[in-house]
Parts: sequence; C-alpha cells; structure tokens
Amino acid sequence: MTSLPPFLMTSEEGSFAQKTIKERKPQIINTILSQFDFTPEIRATLNQFIQELDHKSICALEENTSDRAFWDQDIEPWLGKTWFELPWYFAETFFYRRLLEITTYFQPGPFMGIDPFGVSKEQELLTALPVFEEIYTNKPQMEQLDAFTYYCYRALWSNRADLSNLGVAETSMGDQAHHIILNHTVDAYQFLKEQNGNIAYFLDNAGKELLFDLALMDHLLSSGLVTSITCYLKNQPFFVSDAMPWDLFMAIKRLSASNYEQTRVFANRIIKWLHRGAITVQTPQFLTSSRMYRQMPKVLYTQLQSYDLVILKGDVNYRRLFGDRHWEPTTPIELAAGYFPTNYLSLRTLKAEIVLGLDPLTLEYLQRNAEPDWRINGKRGMITFGRK
Repeated sequence: MTSLPPFLMTSEEGSFAQKTIKERKPQIINTILSQFDFTPEIRATLNQFIQELDHKSICALEENTSDRAFWDQDIEPWLGKTWFELPWYFAETFFYRRLLEITTYFQPGPFMGIDPFGVSKEQELLTALPVFEEIYTNKPQMEQLDAFTYYCYRALWSNRADLSNLGVAETSMGDQAHHIILNHTVDAYQFLKEQNGNIAYFLDNAGKELLFDLALMDHLLSSGLVTSITCYLKNQPFFVSDAMPWDLFMAIKRLSASNYEQTRVFANRIIKWLHRGAITVQTPQFLTSSRMYRQMPKVLYTQLQSYDLVILKGDVNYRRLFGDRHWEPTTPIELAAGYFPTNYLSLRTLKAEIVLGLDPLTLEYLQRNAEPDWRINGKRGMITFGRK
C-alpha cells in the first residue's frame, strides 16, 4: 500500500499509550528497586529515570555496545522530545533498553547479565505451575480439530498473564469462544493439516503463557500437524516478562519436577523434541529492537520465507505485525500485513488499541455493548490467520 496510518503516540491525551508511560513504567522501576540490592549509584540513576519519564526529554544511550549504533539511529528523530511525544512502541522498547543500561546488564560487575525482571518472572512461574498442572492433567480426549482448538484457546488466554501490564484481568482459562472477536482457528487447522510442514513460533511471555505455548507446540508435533518448530525468543530482557532461552529451560526444569506424572511425561517429550532438533531456538537481536516487522532485516525475512507458517504470540507481536498504527478496525489484514514473508497465525488478547480484520457487524456490536476499554482490558482475544 502507498500510505500508512499514523503511529499510536504517547501524546494522545487519555490514551492507553500515554497511561503506560505515566503510570506503568515508573511502577516497573519501583518494583525492581524493591527486588534488587543495587549499588547506590544504580539506585540513584533509576530514580532519576523516573523523573525523566515525567515530561523530561529522552536521553540517548551512553554505553558502547553492539546495538549502540542501531539505537542511535532510531532515536535521532526524537531527540529533544519528551517521553510524551513519542510513537508508543518506540517509547516502550527504548524504556526497556535504557533500564538495561542503567542496571549495567552489559557491563562487567555484579549485575552483568542479571535479568532485572528475573525475580518477577520466577514468582510468576511458581504461581502458574499449579494452574497449568490442573488444566493439563484434566484435559479431555478429543478429535484432532477439537484438540487443536483446545490448545490454541489455552495458549491464547494464557496471554493475559503479562507482567508488563498488570491492569489486565486474570480470568478463566476455559474456551471463552464468545470472547474471541476474530477466530480463524479452523482455517489455520485446515492449512496445517494440508501442509504438515515446518513452522516458527514467536513466543511472548514467560511463566503461564510459556507453559501453554509449550503444550501447543507439543500437540502440533505429537499430532503430526507440523514436523519441526523454531522458537524465536528474546536475546535479552524485554517488556518485563518476555521469554528468553533461560526462561524456556527453567520452565522445562520446573515441569520435569512436577508432582504429576502426566506433566513430567510432557516435559520429557519437550526435552526429546529439543534433543532431536524438532524444536530449535533462535534469538535475533531484531526482536528486542524498536522496529516493526515491516522493517525486519533481510536475513530474518529470508528465514521466515522458509517456514510454512509463523505463529506470533501476544499483543506486542500483533502490534509489530501491523505497525502499531491507527488502523480502522475493519481494515482487511491482507492490506496491512501483505508484506509479511509467509503465512502467519496471531494469537493475542487485546491489550492495545490496535485492532484489524473485524467485520462491520462485530465492530458495531462491540461499540454498542462492550466496555469502553474493550480494546485494552484483556477480556477479548483474536486468532488471526493470514495467508501469503
């Protein structure tokens, strides 16, 4: 297409984008201040960062790292602007990159390589395990389509467990099909059944969501719907609870130590998939950048072309797929994501204002009957399948 709608901006008065910078980001800093015994210098700089977020101009990175030139290029148009004059996605990603610099994640010292969100992630995993075990060990016997739907729905609703957005409601992990406002599950199943191919799985959050993602991946491989899965994980901490390889292996370790034999058997299958190469892991630096999938580097574009399907989990991947812009909700997904190099399946609960692909009647119903904040409160989900 020749033109794109404007970005969601933090300058939009009363928007969720503005609220995340004004309220949620200072909360995140205060949380890690309470969880870590940082040096006085780090603590002071974190408190200064809270002040900077409050209508002061953004500051460029100072440390010399492999991604410094990349971030310098992306921040250049916004230098001199405050945190309330930025594209929302850029503001969020740069916030997390600045946090890593301030906590000396990349620099020699006691906090080098220490995930500032690690404590919160571990707490979330411990809380999530009993929930997962209860659901997984009591799942019914199902035909293949019903089983695929079952695992997709649990993977979808587990996306509500997002440590970067604590305002999202935690509700039942049941089907809740009436809360899925766009549902291409059957189309995706039929496609996979015909292809029986290789897929990529772009994971989102650690903890509960990662556990149910693993369950979906195990089902896809065990049922023969796919032959291999490449997991795309973050190379460094991002959006509080985004999963890195460490989070993946910690989840498998916890599952392997479960009191439930069925859960332990499931964990052992995941380990076997990894050993056989049926599940592999990639961590491209692009995934922790401020850029949209429309701007992905050629090497990643070429990789994705080789997959029959890319599963994109969560709200941030949805935002990056469609550019985090002010699309009309009835905009066809083909118009907004026709650039994507292969077929995709997006599973996301609504935690951002961006929505596409709705039919006019569904949109009219939501506008008349749903809560005023239906686009951001996490109560509804979308399963969006796009064909190349």
